[in-house]
Amino acid sequence: MAEAALDLSVRQEVGKKGARQMRRTGAIPGIFYIHGQNSVPVAVNEKALRTVMIRKANLVDVKFDTGRAEKCVIREVQWDPLTSRPLHVDLMGIKLTEKVRIKVSVQLTGSPVGVKEGGTLQTMLRELDIECLPLDIPDVVAIDVSGLKIQDTVHVGDLKLDKVRILNDPAQVIASVLPPKLEEVPTAAVAGEEKAEPEVIGRKKEEAEGEAAEGKGKEEKKEKEKK
Repeated sequence: MAEAALDLSVRQEVGKKGARQMRRTGAIPGIFYIHGQNSVPVAVNEKALRTVMIRKANLVDVKFDTGRAEKCVIREVQWDPLTSRPLHVDLMGIKLTEKVRIKVSVQLTGSPVGVKEGGTLQTMLRELDIECLPLDIPDVVAIDVSGLKIQDTVHVGDLKLDKVRILNDPAQVIASVLPPKLEEVPTAAVAGEEKAEPEVIGRKKEEAEGEAAEGKGKEEKKEKEKK
């Protein structure tokens, strides 16, 4: 299980104005809360927070500027959609004897047999919701997909994890190997062939009408000569 550390400062000023000023100095506003205790508004260095998130640490040791130390998980981070900067972070304090609910990444390992046969591996689920004791949180959930053939699928219900309860629907698909795509016949060529046929029929009809008119003219001429 990956662990990391963060230093927290207790915020004295709350609100949007104070948060904006804080971000200009390279700090991110946040909240720390733990079951049975009052929540605490905090600030954390943006670079330090990004480092922890890149490491994908599931358990974080936080130390307040007051000397208080706790273990927590990063529950949620709000991001600015334009600048991709973190705007706010929720830190949930935990007790080692109490189970927590957290998301962990799914990692597919191996090269499927079906891919070697021309299929395509499709990942449908990249994270799992789990429940376990803090010290039992896995870094990732690794799934060996090397045995998957074309049209084989891995469901949540296929997974077995020690000391961890998976909260997702067992029928949910994690990954599957899709069959090769069939080459399609160009529709333009077919449409062109279909359009050509009425023109031929039209010409035949005109030729038949011309022959009929010519025959009728000859008959009329013979009648006049008899008279």
